[in-house]
Amino acid sequence: YVPSCSVCPGRTLCCRFFPEELSTSNYVILKPDLSAAQQEFSVCTWLKKRLDQSRDGVPWFSYAVAGKDNSILLKAARHHHITTNVRLFNVEYDTTIMRDEWYHLCFAWKSGRADFYMNGVWVYMSGVHPTGQIPLGGTLVLGQEQDTPGGSFDINDVFAGDMYQLNVFKKKLTLGEVTEMYYNGRCADLCRALAYEVVLSWDDILKKGVKKGDVREEDSECNNWGLVSDVADLLVQHLNTRPR
Repeated sequence: YVPSCSVCPGRTLCCRFFPEELSTSNYVILKPDLSAAQQEFSVCTWLKKRLDQSRDGVPWFSYAVAGKDNSILLKAARHHHITTNVRLFNVEYDTTIMRDEWYHLCFAWKSGRADFYMNGVWVYMSGVHPTGQIPLGGTLVLGQEQDTPGGSFDINDVFAGDMYQLNVFKKKLTLGEVTEMYYNGRCADLCRALAYEVVLSWDDILKKGVKKGDVREEDSECNNWGLVSDVADLLVQHLNTRPR
């Protein structure tokens, strides 16, 4: 697979590309401040996987602190792990995603309740829902599962594909908020109300995240979206000001 272009037209218009050739060297790493999201949070992203559908891993978000490597572990297949100051919680689900298709995934949590959404649809999860608080001071890795902070990767737990517009929010998003985000489309900006709730933005990840191995940026193919949106707004204004 060859990215559609070697240089992104603008930082926020970039996808992160994780190669199909699996390697524990391919990931993005950073140290986010999640102090505002300790009591509740949501993680949402657009994801396109390029792995065989039968693979069980597909980890895309791994936040780990010392002694709690699965503080937040989100996968595109089978289950999620959350470790709070109470204990490790494992929630399982049966829905899978197909190869080479964009999906919108969103995990939303507040002590005692976790919800997972795929393309704006609520997905049933079995298991005890996490209670407590998320530990702080951790390391975030995208594209791998950490077994120790920043390392101990396993070749069977590697993500290969494209990632775009991953944001962490300091609140547990509602079904309506997640559904609106999905139907607005991959290339749309967050609405203003949700943008105020972001504690780690896609722009933060692109600027502060360190790319390892062969991870690189490619054009999201959204560079014309702003022009289309502006034309639509002008058309609406014109229709509203026409003599009746």
